[in-house]
Amino acid sequence: MRKICAKELMTGLLLIGAVLFASGVVLAQDHGGQVEHGAAGSETAAGSETAAVQADEAHGEVAHGEEAAHGEEGHGGEHGSIPHLQNLVSGWVAPYVPETVANNLSDFIDPIYSLTVVLLLALFFVSLRGKLDARRPGRLQMAVEVLFGGLYSMFRAIIGPSARRYTPYLGTLFIFILFNNLAGILPLGHSSTSVFNTTTFALGLLTFLYVQGIALANNGVVGYFYHLAGSPKSGIEWGLSPLFFMLHTIGELIKPVSLSLRLFGNITGEDALIATMVILGYAFFKVILFFVPEAAWNYLPGLPLQLPFYFLALLSSTIQALVFTLLSTVYIALWLPHDDHGAHAHGQQEAHGH
Repeated sequence: MRKICAKELMTGLLLIGAVLFASGVVLAQDHGGQVEHGAAGSETAAGSETAAVQADEAHGEVAHGEEAAHGEEGHGGEHGSIPHLQNLVSGWVAPYVPETVANNLSDFIDPIYSLTVVLLLALFFVSLRGKLDARRPGRLQMAVEVLFGGLYSMFRAIIGPSARRYTPYLGTLFIFILFNNLAGILPLGHSSTSVFNTTTFALGLLTFLYVQGIALANNGVVGYFYHLAGSPKSGIEWGLSPLFFMLHTIGELIKPVSLSLRLFGNITGEDALIATMVILGYAFFKVILFFVPEAAWNYLPGLPLQLPFYFLALLSSTIQALVFTLLSTVYIALWLPHDDHGAHAHGQQEAHGH
């Protein structure tokens, strides 16, 4: 019999964890028979029964008296009736700490998960730095080099020769968004990018400020406003410049909102789809095993209907991180002096000619 290697063992354990912890076990512990409400709430163990009754009567009041749709204590105002899975902080830590601490954990759950992702990524790259070898690169080093090499090639194709200057920010933006998106797929994880006002809008606003700083640095104050006016040259263009200035200003202000809403909507829909499949799998399992005593329902894992959608979530999470980064790159390129792009295009033509 072939020996099971460590990678195969870890993959198997991850799949088992995905079936158990991201399925009916967590949902049943929190809701019991109230599967039709469709959300794994974050109320404490002492108040879970009271919260379920209040959710049936008032559609959104939890045991602590806060209004949160379908039993969501900390994120009621953010998620509403959208189903989402229970996470480690609100579902497994909050019930065992004082009420005030639990409320604070629920309020800051998105920064907590974002900071966790940042710390893990920082530890990974710091540990990788000590193993770098230009002569004999390892597999991990080669994978990271391929990733950042591909990103730099994409940035250079859009921005031009000066792309190296902006690669640290854009590459960090892609990595941060990607792993925050993927955090919601992990058992007991949470995608902080599924919340608009605490994460995605902050990313959009940060990118907006970064792009405006680049615009001022490369064009100067006069050139900045001249660009907003449409770079007029003829008399007709100068006459239309007030209209162009207003339209360009509105467009610049809309960019961070559009970036934020696109990322927020897609990741929220992705998480809601997986949570809905979890709920259906648990409900279907209870229908099949109707002869099982009610006391045992809290330990039923449910059918893992959500597993096929994990692969869709992997693809969607990567695409959304890439789209956000790609649009940010285009916004930077639009503000750079046109001479850079002209020189870059001329260089490409010469290369193709040879």
